[in-house]
Amino acid sequence: MPVRCLNTAIVGIGGFAGAHHAALLDMERAGRAKVVATCDPALDSPGVRCAKYEFKNRGVHMYRDFDDLLAAHGDHLDVIHLVSPIRFHAAHHRACVERGIACYLEKPPTLDPEELEAMIATDTGAGIKTQVGFNHIAQPWRLRLKERVLAGEFGRMRRVAFQGLWRRPLSYYRRNAWAGRLMLGDFILLDSCCGNAMAHHVHNMLFHAGTAGLMSWASPATVEALLYRANRIESPDTVFAHGILDNGVEFRLAASHACEPHMSHREVIECDNARIEISAHDTGLIHWRTGVEETIATPTFTVQGNIEDYHNHVRGQTPRPVTTLPDTRPFVHLNALLYIAAGGLRPVEPPHAKIRNIDGEQTMLIPGVESATEALLGNGSFPAEAQLPWAAPADSRQRNIKANADDVTRLRFVLQEQFCPFASTAKIV
Repeated sequence: MPVRCLNTAIVGIGGFAGAHHAALLDMERAGRAKVVATCDPALDSPGVRCAKYEFKNRGVHMYRDFDDLLAAHGDHLDVIHLVSPIRFHAAHHRACVERGIACYLEKPPTLDPEELEAMIATDTGAGIKTQVGFNHIAQPWRLRLKERVLAGEFGRMRRVAFQGLWRRPLSYYRRNAWAGRLMLGDFILLDSCCGNAMAHHVHNMLFHAGTAGLMSWASPATVEALLYRANRIESPDTVFAHGILDNGVEFRLAASHACEPHMSHREVIECDNARIEISAHDTGLIHWRTGVEETIATPTFTVQGNIEDYHNHVRGQTPRPVTTLPDTRPFVHLNALLYIAAGGLRPVEPPHAKIRNIDGEQTMLIPGVESATEALLGNGSFPAEAQLPWAAPADSRQRNIKANADDVTRLRFVLQEQFCPFASTAKIV
């Protein structure tokens, strides 16, 4: 039976929007989608590769302005992919819902809990619910693993954890006007290793911890955190946190961009009868307490796979989007509570932070950060407990606390009082 071809628009061309254009080009060749239009304010920029995607040959209309695209094509679109900068997400999402167009919204939807609630309220009026582009949740092996956890095969879940070591050079923070920023004017941005680059994995951690059903996420109940930055940016490039989720499961989280490994990470689920580890190398291991090891094949699930899932939902072939806006509430709240619990940003200055040339790129590193993340995952200890020279607070006004779930309402106040006054000293040069 032929699959209905969906008329689609993509907001954004450069940056990660390229992954959407590549995926939709494959789907278009297979007759499953037709890209009608795209837009990007920097159409003539070298980073916006219009020729690569053969827009003119395919009849794709190009615009600089989102409103112009919507005015010209809104009545004939089935789906819009919003790969615009995060500060435009809420307005673009609202416009799509008001026009009755299904919306695929790139992650994160927002990192402001108040704005997220407004977007969730907007989406209640959507004929087809919005999908947020967290790509890993629909992985078949991941869903099967969670089914086994929920069935009690591994015993009671005690802890979930994530360790992420993704090295990023100085150029990473120069790539646009919002990289490494806390706020843009009054807009809460919170671009960081956990809020952006590794957001998928933090979201995964909360998904694994959800015990209310297959498509459930655990929410943070209490959070303790320390936030560091070696790069001269406003936001943290290194995060340490632990706490308790709303179902009593413990979580541990350690992530850094100021590290030696280019891209190393692992997700951990600790249960009474087994320890489950999912690595960055398409493999998972179940370490049974009996000494037996079981391998899980974890093939990569592409952006295109996630897009295909949502297009199938738009066609009525699946009961729900893989990740809805309400599903992202635990992630957005946890990210907010990191800042509230940390009480400020701790700079790591030379000689403790060191610049090295790695693969032709100048890169800021925190020596020993890798072992510090291992310690956090292993026993829950913060770097200061190991008396690492870079781990002591730089300002006596910085006092980390145990933040509670209700504290998310304090995010804007905490940013303005404890983070933003020091942001002027953290500009990339």
